[in-house]
Amino acid sequence: MISAVEELSLDGFQIVKSEMFLHLPRKADPTCTIWPTKISFSRMSLSALNNCEYVRLEVNPSTKCLLVSPTPSSDKDSIRWIKGQKEHSVRNMESKLFGDEIYRAWGLDPEYNYRAVGRLVSARNKIMLLFDFSNAENWKTKKVEKS
Repeated sequence: MISAVEELSLDGFQIVKSEMFLHLPRKADPTCTIWPTKISFSRMSLSALNNCEYVRLEVNPSTKCLLVSPTPSSDKDSIRWIKGQKEHSVRNMESKLFGDEIYRAWGLDPEYNYRAVGRLVSARNKIMLLFDFSNAENWKTKKVEKS
């Protein structure tokens, strides 16, 4: 038995544009995540910079941007950001000192972690990744209880 179907006015309803659902999952974007004690990058970050082994990080305190630049291992500020020899992946780079500095400089809440999506940029004829943390995704840090 079918009950009566109520007639509905469509006044006030707006069509949702299909392009709102076309964004690729976050796995397709280069991302950088900052915790109070470490920094990490997604596998897509590594791919975006052609699987380079060493990078240099540059921070802009006023714009809350982080620049990742491929660099030779001989660069005095180079950081090996990959792990593994055959199958490369990006490692978590532990550094409480970096975390303390970046959280202080950018006025971040140490009870939160922050993630930003990166984009390729060019400067001085070099391709780099720029991560803008001025409007970063954030979530509360899980505290480990001490026994």
